[in-house]
Amino acid sequence: MTATAEPLVGGIAAFLARADDGPAHFDRLARQVFSYQYARNAPYRAFCLGRGATPDGIESWRDIPAAPAAAFKRFALSCAPESACRPERGGRVFHSSGTTGQETSRHFLNAPALDLYRASLRSGYRRFVLPDGQELPVLALMPPPEEAPHSSLSFMLGELVADYGGRFFWREGWQGDLVHTLRSLRAPAVVFGTAFAWVHFLDGLDGNITLPPGSRIVETGGFKGRSREVSRDDLYTLFTRRLGVSATHCVSEYGMSEMASQFYDTTLRDHLLGNGRIPRKVGPPWLRTRLFDPVSGRDAAPGQPGLLVHYDLANLNSVLALQTEDYGHACDDGEGFVLLGRAPGAVLRGCSLTAEEMEQGRQTVE
Repeated sequence: MTATAEPLVGGIAAFLARADDGPAHFDRLARQVFSYQYARNAPYRAFCLGRGATPDGIESWRDIPAAPAAAFKRFALSCAPESACRPERGGRVFHSSGTTGQETSRHFLNAPALDLYRASLRSGYRRFVLPDGQELPVLALMPPPEEAPHSSLSFMLGELVADYGGRFFWREGWQGDLVHTLRSLRAPAVVFGTAFAWVHFLDGLDGNITLPPGSRIVETGGFKGRSREVSRDDLYTLFTRRLGVSATHCVSEYGMSEMASQFYDTTLRDHLLGNGRIPRKVGPPWLRTRLFDPVSGRDAAPGQPGLLVHYDLANLNSVLALQTEDYGHACDDGEGFVLLGRAPGAVLRGCSLTAEEMEQGRQTVE
């Protein structure tokens, strides 16, 4: 059975709106999305055929083959023509950041897929950054979407600034402008930036700032070799010491240009619920994660490191299931995972080999 786009978009949008976490509902929608993508995404279909996986042959969402992140650099993994993903037709193409001269991933979204992206980012943000129902302005330490049209993070922040107010800080002199703005705040705000931007800002900050109570810091991304690196614990200590923000109000976001949904630390949400568990990454109910042991080929046991494999219902136009190049371990209580960083080089080579298999399979099908 091949799902069609219109009712499938509606079903996913309804799931997102209700934040329904029923496993049976997720499984049914995931298998429908897989059927849709199998029929329309030729490189991905070749990859699935090479693994003997078809929509009629799987028993649950866990059986859906996960495309390697490396494949987004080599193939247009799209269910719609590339022309349908242009901004003038209501779509977008997001690129991974990468480094100079490095091949980047491309994530194609047509208009319906971009609408799901918007719904997902808003609901996830409210769930983990605004769990107390506050509506706080967003101060973003990054370029606005018009200056970074292929950045999924800039797009996301553009949507949030449009919803809650705020502004971007990135042009020449942005550090001084941000200092003035933060010192002038009389009500709480969300200040959102990459780890690289935060270190750059804090290194140049003269003195300390005490942000209004209820303010929160959101940090995302790594350093990508562009600045001195600071451990996560040290960076979050700086947030508390230099900006006067409680550790419970410092949240880490984890997203990928290849995905439509984001993970967040549960720090603030757990604090409000009186839950004293260790920090971990958790996604909204339409985003599920498996931790895959690349040696045994089975799910890694809680506490044991494994590759992160994400299943995102909002990833309608590309692939639902994504094998990342990140390592982590599942939490003992069964909810969320701890992100450990990039997988070892040998494991990443294995991820690249699966992309080569996709190319071979596509040639065979053609």
